[in-house]
Amino acid sequence: MKVALIQRLEDWSEYNLDELEELCKSVGYQPVYKLVQKRPVHSKFMIGPGKLEELRKTVKRMNIEKIVSENELKPVQEYNLAKALSIPVISRTQLILEIFAQRAASTEAKLQIKLAELQYELSRAKEKVRLAKKGEQPGFHGLGAYEADVYYNEVFRRISTIKEKLRAIRLRKTLMRKKRAEGGFPVVALTGYTNAGKTTLFNRLSGESQPVSSQLFTTLSTTSRIVEFKGRKAYLSDTVGFIKNLPHLLVESFHSTLSEFIYADLLLLVVDVSETKDEIETKLNTCLNVLDEVGVRNVPLLVVFNKIDRSHDYRAKIEEIKVEHRYVAVSATTGQNLDELEKVVADMMGGYVRLKALLADRESTYEILSEIRKVCNVLKIEYGDGSFEVDCEAPVQLAEKIKNMAVNFHVV
Repeated sequence: MKVALIQRLEDWSEYNLDELEELCKSVGYQPVYKLVQKRPVHSKFMIGPGKLEELRKTVKRMNIEKIVSENELKPVQEYNLAKALSIPVISRTQLILEIFAQRAASTEAKLQIKLAELQYELSRAKEKVRLAKKGEQPGFHGLGAYEADVYYNEVFRRISTIKEKLRAIRLRKTLMRKKRAEGGFPVVALTGYTNAGKTTLFNRLSGESQPVSSQLFTTLSTTSRIVEFKGRKAYLSDTVGFIKNLPHLLVESFHSTLSEFIYADLLLLVVDVSETKDEIETKLNTCLNVLDEVGVRNVPLLVVFNKIDRSHDYRAKIEEIKVEHRYVAVSATTGQNLDELEKVVADMMGGYVRLKALLADRESTYEILSEIRKVCNVLKIEYGDGSFEVDCEAPVQLAEKIKNMAVNFHVV
């Protein structure tokens, strides 16, 4: 489907049609025309009447089938534009919702997308109801005021039903999180701008083969696997990526997915270092702002500059950016510097203690020794004089268990 992209710029706003073009391609649209106008908002059309006439002629000449606006549109503006151009008009938010709906695979992701769609519709339904009562009825295709009110109430009811289902899923995830915590392994969560290579890195570290694509938002649901970082085991989680101006309603709807970051012991913020310095800075700041909005405050963060195989000058770019956080530069595709990444992750993720213990030779000891071999980073286990000498890095919960059974115990 051929689409035209439009953006109205204020003095403070930035041109963003290049990213909007990538978003359109992700959903299968073919962007063939871009229109930009710097002016205050026009109450009826959002863009000015002159540009609207230019757009109308272009739509006819190029057989354009849909308009995608970078700016958010009020229902009346969307209605007036669609009526003047005789083709559908959608906003950036609606486009992102389309992409998410296409990509959603898990039950939770589908519910989160539907919730975001309905909340978006509800925020606009209020104005649609008001306009319908005035007889203008944009988007209602002739519904009367009574039917519009019924429609509003029905949307509200469906939102409540979906929220209830998501609450049940969140409860299950909370129980799973508690179970993981009982196992004693730290949680390392991958985050970053969409298409930065998070899933490629996840696959490389975990040995998995999760779908990887150059399209935006390939990953919407959280995937977790137990991974070893220099002998220290942790849950590694891959989840949804961010973009600039991520609609707030999506942040709200994906709360249970994004909460993975709040409960993590370490965040790996993946950044595509093959892009320009300005793009890297913008995307890095976008991710940090979204994490702050989600409520991530005191979680240790490691910046992972990815795709160094595509950038000969990545060191100079990183030096110019002056990153405030600790960082590692890698290539998830080739495996370059992943050894260094694993060392730093093992050092930063916490949750482990180095201990030396003396365990008496009795039946219960063999059970704990089996657990130590399975879970810990074992440095030494030696038998002598009716006891076992153990030197290992153990998760905190298991270390406490070993302490309670030990004849002699100390943390190194």
